[in-house]
Amino acid sequence: MKNRKYIDLKIEGNRADLILNRPEIHNALNPDVLKEFQEVLDWVSAQENIHFLVISGKGKSFCAGADIKWFASAKDKTKQENRDEYLQIPELLKTLYEIQQITIAAVHGNVLGGANGIISACDFVVAEESTNFAFGEIKLGIIPATIMPFVARRLSTQNMKKMMFTGERFSANDALQSGLVDFTTADKNLTLVVEQLIEKLKLASPEALRVCKQLILNIDSGKITTKNSEYTANLLAELADSEQGREGLSAFLEKRKPNWKNHKSEINA
Repeated sequence: MKNRKYIDLKIEGNRADLILNRPEIHNALNPDVLKEFQEVLDWVSAQENIHFLVISGKGKSFCAGADIKWFASAKDKTKQENRDEYLQIPELLKTLYEIQQITIAAVHGNVLGGANGIISACDFVVAEESTNFAFGEIKLGIIPATIMPFVARRLSTQNMKKMMFTGERFSANDALQSGLVDFTTADKNLTLVVEQLIEKLKLASPEALRVCKQLILNIDSGKITTKNSEYTANLLAELADSEQGREGLSAFLEKRKPNWKNHKSEINA
């Protein structure tokens, strides 16, 4: 991949770390940042040997949302030009939401505005206890329109009203209770908790984990419903007779740990 200015990417084994790198303004998003972010996601999504993607931010904050200077420049552009730029946000979140890897947002400092869309599109969110969250768009005369469909996957309608109508900041514990965050941890302990979560996930068959995520997405989108009995039964039959399925079932009966590395993935879900 070409050199990037705003996104760092680190690969170690079957894990990739995508790090927002604009710390001087709390990793605020603009079209250039979003473009690099999208390019990295597109590359990672094609890497079958990468099973986990961790997203974090350098400096004092995970991400302060959209760069206000970017949004303030709307007056100097046509509505179509603004629309085309804003379209980058939901397209990025869609890629992140549907990516085959298991995604973990590791957040600290501030998670503001559009940053809540990023974490909502991830499978898991781990936050330091001192992290502050807010949907402050309404105080600027705009709304979190492009991120709202993804945030709605995590928050109830009433919680969105409370958080978005007031624009007030709320704590990591409030985010945990509402479902926006999955785990909180003591400050400076974020890296360890993320590593522990990945170690737990590694106990699962990589193939089963990938196929399970895809089935959840298909159910969430309405593509698969209770009427699709043949599809789900066939999927289970394919997994049970796959290399990793046979290894997992045999390992259980033989009272040993399964060896996933020596068994290839076969299922296209």
